[in-house]
Amino acid sequence: MDRFVQNNVEEIIDPSREVMEELVEIVEQVAPAEVIPSYRPTQWDSVNSLLDRVDVITGGRAGSLVQFASFLFIGGTTTIVNLIILYIVLNYISLPNAFIHNALGSALGSELSLLANFALNDRFTFRYAPGHERSWFARLSRFHATAIVGILLTIGIQSLLITLLHINALIGQAIAVIIVLFYNFFFHQFFTYRRLKSIESV
Repeated sequence: MDRFVQNNVEEIIDPSREVMEELVEIVEQVAPAEVIPSYRPTQWDSVNSLLDRVDVITGGRAGSLVQFASFLFIGGTTTIVNLIILYIVLNYISLPNAFIHNALGSALGSELSLLANFALNDRFTFRYAPGHERSWFARLSRFHATAIVGILLTIGIQSLLITLLHINALIGQAIAVIIVLFYNFFFHQFFTYRRLKSIESV
């Protein structure tokens, strides 16, 4: 009995390596895990502090909100590019047919603004998305496919709003653009920049 007590006392006073490892393991399990932010930290502490608060309030969605803000800003900028190109075509390129003139201006403005939209979003908004490992051409093709569906959805929603609810064409277009904006953002996340599967070729 005395020997047993002596061994226990010695173990407490001078714990063995096994006991120390068990203690460390218990402490690691009890200690709170390091909180990993949902966003990419910036070089500015004040911005990171603000994003930390947003992470807490939104339950870890600050990264998604930063992406969406970037997507909105780039979309707005490239829309201005679209309008500038359309203005140049309509006012500085002479064509005999008004329909072809408008169609050319619209097509050229849409395509060039779409390329600018892809280049900027690919570089900034979705730079760290898992699907960024795809080739540049694969990302561009998927971006185009999503945009084309978005254009068709915009036309369809606007037409329905005008036909069924008799809404003004400009208001209908604005509502359709806002709805499709969310479609574009989420579809780019889940299709254009979706994580690569090992069996995927693109």
